[in-house]
Amino acid sequence: MSAAWVPDLFCETHEWRSADGLSIRFVTRIDATQRMMPPVQVFTVATPNTMGSRFNGARHAERLVALPVVTPGPTDGRDVLRQWARALDPNRGEGTLTVVQGPWAGRTLPCVYDGGLDSLAEEYPNLGLTTLLFHAAEPYWTDSSESSVVAVLGQTGYKWFPFPPLILGASDIFATVSIANIGDVETWPVITAIGPGQDLTITNRLSGAIVKFTGTVAAGDTVVLDHRPGHKTATLNGNNAFSRLSVDSHLWPLASGTNPVDIGWASTTTQSKVTFAWRNRWLAA
Repeated sequence: MSAAWVPDLFCETHEWRSADGLSIRFVTRIDATQRMMPPVQVFTVATPNTMGSRFNGARHAERLVALPVVTPGPTDGRDVLRQWARALDPNRGEGTLTVVQGPWAGRTLPCVYDGGLDSLAEEYPNLGLTTLLFHAAEPYWTDSSESSVVAVLGQTGYKWFPFPPLILGASDIFATVSIANIGDVETWPVITAIGPGQDLTITNRLSGAIVKFTGTVAAGDTVVLDHRPGHKTATLNGNNAFSRLSVDSHLWPLASGTNPVDIGWASTTTQSKVTFAWRNRWLAA
């Protein structure tokens, strides 16, 4: 028979994985908080000569997820408790909390441990009961696996235009694709382009934002445009090539919903390929 704190198929289970790869799994009891809608901040502006105020916007704030859990006991599980402490140490950097078993299994929250083992009372020899706290600076749950769309020469993924189309020469039109971000909020893609090609221009028609990588990309060379906050890089074969972005370039997000995208790239062949990869982000798990 398994110890009471060891997860099984009948338990809601979460996994914590530290930034350097240490992982633990735990049984999650009822009364968890802050797993659903993140905290919000609402902004208003007082309206002169009238009652009340005018709504001026809102933002999702960072969240503190509280998970009541079953821990190893202080007698039989003391060595395992030490492993938990090591894995949860926030000095290791931001890790991930993942729903392994239960509703919406697979959703992951980037966060750091904020407390819980420090208040663990040694009440029972074979198990412990506490509430682990996880602080998420970015409050969205994400899919554990990436979604992706691959564009090749001549591909057409949509046939409508929300505003007058850009005028491109026939040799510059590489592909048009429709990218579906099914998550609740915007997300940021990583775009990988494999040459040959000349002056890669990618336009999100939903927002009108463009990113342009100027110059020649030789056959087999790889350009990576990482749009994610905290990354924001442009590389060619792994080397920094941010200076090759045009002055009007923006490393843009994919809005929630359908994003029609134009790819302009001259001097391409059937070897040329552009891949969009992203993780859908969610308000709740």
